[in-house]
Amino acid sequence: MKSLENLLNLLSNRNLSYYDFVARAKNSIISDKFDIKDVSMWQMQGLSIERFADKIELKTRTNSINEQEFCIVDIETSGGMSSGQIIEIGAVKIKNAVEISHFQSLVHATNIPESISELTGIYDSDLVDAPPLAKVLENFRVYLGDAVFVAHNVNFDYNFISHSLESMGFGMLLNRKICTIELARRTIKSERYGLESLKNLLGINSTHHRALSDARAACEVFKTSLMCLPNSVKHTEELIKFSKSAPKHYKDKTPSLEI
Repeated sequence: MKSLENLLNLLSNRNLSYYDFVARAKNSIISDKFDIKDVSMWQMQGLSIERFADKIELKTRTNSINEQEFCIVDIETSGGMSSGQIIEIGAVKIKNAVEISHFQSLVHATNIPESISELTGIYDSDLVDAPPLAKVLENFRVYLGDAVFVAHNVNFDYNFISHSLESMGFGMLLNRKICTIELARRTIKSERYGLESLKNLLGINSTHHRALSDARAACEVFKTSLMCLPNSVKHTEELIKFSKSAPKHYKDKTPSLEI
């Protein structure tokens, strides 16, 4: 995974020759079924790359933020990655800060812990006729495409979905990703950065701990953060780097947002 991270960091800064890309990718994907020489396989797993002549380009490096599709995702689960499973996925896809589509599905499961049902309002009876996890994941992967994966505490949602996809034989996620907590810390002045705190600060009204509702709330946080970016951040990879390394509280004043 470290070699994959290094490869993506290189691509986020410059194009690579196809042969250099393949050489560096040799230890990046741990799967006998994955052909690192086949650019389409990288694309199928969400990495937005393109081969032209003998060069490999990461499209998020040249895409402007307004041109980029972002998919804001939230999941509900019956437990941790080792003991639970996804029971609901919700997602909102936006371009130029405008919603272009959404995705929502419950997932068949049994024996939902009482604490999870109390938190989410999702009970065993709600999931009896829900589609199986493999079908929902397959549909979600198609929906996600090569959009940038955005979530509040992104590593949880991204890694849980990626691990679930791998366990079903679909391969890991390779989409570029952004954490709205990290981005908000650099663009919105707040005492706390949990989703509920930011909803209260920004006047976002939604049901908490349901996947699509929380995805839409995180989407509003994301759009607010985009309004606060410095003029120098124009392309998607610049946004990703800004979310990870810019000084915190870039703006002292949060712009008003009408919901």
